Amino acid sequence: MQDWDPAVVKLFSIFMPTTFERRLAIKDYSRFVHYTTAENLFRILDKEEVWFRNTRCMNDHRDIENGIMQVQQWNNNPENSAPLVRALEACIPGVWAEGLRKYHHWLPNLQTQSYVLSVAEHQPDENETGRLSLWRGYDQGVVGVAVVVNVAPFMQMTDALKAYPSPIAYWTRQQFDDEFNVVAHRILTHRDFLSKLNRVALTEMVFLMLLFAATCWKHPGFHEEREWRVLTNPLLWPSTRFMEHQYIINAIPQTVYGLPLRNSPGEKLTGIELPELIDRVIVGPSTTAGPIREAIIAKLAEKNVADPASKVIVSGIPVRVRGMG
Repeated sequence: MQDWDPAVVKLFSIFMPTTFERRLAIKDYSRFVHYTTAENLFRILDKEEVWFRNTRCMNDHRDIENGIMQVQQWNNNPENSAPLVRALEACIPGVWAEGLRKYHHWLPNLQTQSYVLSVAEHQPDENETGRLSLWRGYDQGVVGVAVVVNVAPFMQMTDALKAYPSPIAYWTRQQFDDEFNVVAHRILTHRDFLSKLNRVALTEMVFLMLLFAATCWKHPGFHEEREWRVLTNPLLWPSTRFMEHQYIINAIPQTVYGLPLRNSPGEKLTGIELPELIDRVIVGPSTTAGPIREAIIAKLAEKNVADPASKVIVSGIPVRVRGMG
């Protein structure tokens, strides 16, 4: 975050404390990983484009509904929201009501027009095998691959994409309440700073706090996924970079938004082109892992990825045709 505006960093640490801490934990040597099918990897490489899919069409299609419900239940209980409301009123009276009003205005749109690209934090001990729990998400006959990528593009401070990365929160209800209590405490601690802000800017921070709480929450049972979600919304954040497509995916006609993998240094958008983006590809459990690896190596070479043979490995996890027991 060394190249970020200090005021933005401060606002971020106040209104989204857990997200702020998770971002600080990401280092230059950290890696993210995108689990997908071998077929989809070839589409990404051929088109040099990644897809952002509507949350209603993904495996975890109820994530947004659950997050919205959590925010609603929290706000419906005055005892829950009172500390945060009082803290904000002490800074700029009425800003909580304005931020909440904007959130409710956009709520139907958040439910239907949230498009995401999902990645996960990649651990060093997964470098040879990938994550078993995520391999299990693929049906028999479908080969999964883990595309390990550099984290730098996800950490840049840029509005060039109108798409914003956030770690998923695997909160219990108590943790959800605790997060907003931490926010209230930090607002009071930084009251002098916040009181001098433009009213519109502070209202926007309240809105974004609620938006990301609603759209980036998952059941705590999924915590081992360590997911990050890159979120965009074509109505809330219009972008000329995304290309709207209609495709049939798993027999379901749907709209996706494609992002061309092109750098734009003048807009502080770098590192998203294929030769520099891909760090490693792990081929998941498969009886045909060898030929798949060879084909991926050839495709990476075609896309000018340096030394592709060293970057594509086979997980080696045995293929199971039945579960345990």
